[in-house]
Amino acid sequence: MQRRDFLKKALFASGLAGIGWFPPSPVSGQTKKERALEKEYRIDAYCHFSIMRIIDFLEKASNVYPHVFRSLFANTPTLIDVEKRLTLMDRCGIDLSVLVPLPWLETTPAVHADPKLCAEAARLFNDEMAITVSKRPDRFLGVALVPTTHPEIMVAEFERAVRTLKLVGGFFVVGPTVKPPDHPHYEFLYQKAVELNVPLWIHPSRPPDYPDYVGEKISQYQVWQTLSWLLDSSTAMIRLVFNGVFERYPDLKLIIHHHGALVPLFAKRMQYGWDYFEQNTGKKQPTPISHPYIDHFKKFYCDTATQGDEPLLLKMTYDFFGPDHLLFGSDAPMDPTDGKAFTLDARQSVEGLGLGKADSKKIFSQNILRLLKRG
Repeated sequence: MQRRDFLKKALFASGLAGIGWFPPSPVSGQTKKERALEKEYRIDAYCHFSIMRIIDFLEKASNVYPHVFRSLFANTPTLIDVEKRLTLMDRCGIDLSVLVPLPWLETTPAVHADPKLCAEAARLFNDEMAITVSKRPDRFLGVALVPTTHPEIMVAEFERAVRTLKLVGGFFVVGPTVKPPDHPHYEFLYQKAVELNVPLWIHPSRPPDYPDYVGEKISQYQVWQTLSWLLDSSTAMIRLVFNGVFERYPDLKLIIHHHGALVPLFAKRMQYGWDYFEQNTGKKQPTPISHPYIDHFKKFYCDTATQGDEPLLLKMTYDFFGPDHLLFGSDAPMDPTDGKAFTLDARQSVEGLGLGKADSKKIFSQNILRLLKRG
């Protein structure tokens, strides 16, 4: 057992260190790629990690106590404790986790609106993320928190995090209370992501105090998170597609959360709706993209975070995006079991698809390794 663990760690460390992503070959005449294909790795490409220092900073800088996520984070030990996260990964059979930041800076408007404070908060988090990854580079990769307040600050910190801290991409949020993803400021982020050849992870951000109905003050019964986040991700995808972002940046790599949100489920409805209104009103969508519009959505990558053992749901995602754009991702540890349920649900959902070995390997590891390969 000890020797197997050592070999696994050595393979990952040697492959990941050079961002070549393929383990060295111990067999004469065997290529690195052939050796990598023999091993079935599981890489969680969309899971979360945080530090309580960022919560402390946001509270102090805004003079608002407590932060909206303090209790949630403090009571999810696998979110903030490296050793507990490693134990979770071992129990669930996860070889490597791509750690995506929480919280987003937009949760604290006073900080996010201040370019200096926003930049300081992002630097603090990204430095801590890099330290966390450096302690176990064989098990973790880190994604950068992007300060979206000002385009120059955004791009500068994003580039520092990737080039200097060696984080593997950036993270930004979408929703009705933040900048739309087709805002001109984001053009600089997309340009830089293509230049750096790294992905961008997209996460919904609608807050609990955004009401479901006019005249109310908060969202009732957690509609803001259980259902509206899926709508917000889908809306962001529509804005990006119709804005022509993939036409301007064909090499842009965007990762959508929660199994592609609503798009795979309602792809036909969406296309029928666009066709019907264009045909019967004579008004075309104001977009540079070609028909059929729905095909352009297949340029996104998405995770497998089904939040339940849902192979039928995931089958719709698989059928829409195809095996090359689906990344194993769990959304761990944001569940009542500190991540065990979400991780095993995602695993079982993929395994329940009944795919062949080649497609299964793509989803569990090869697709994300291909996205992260920068050479």
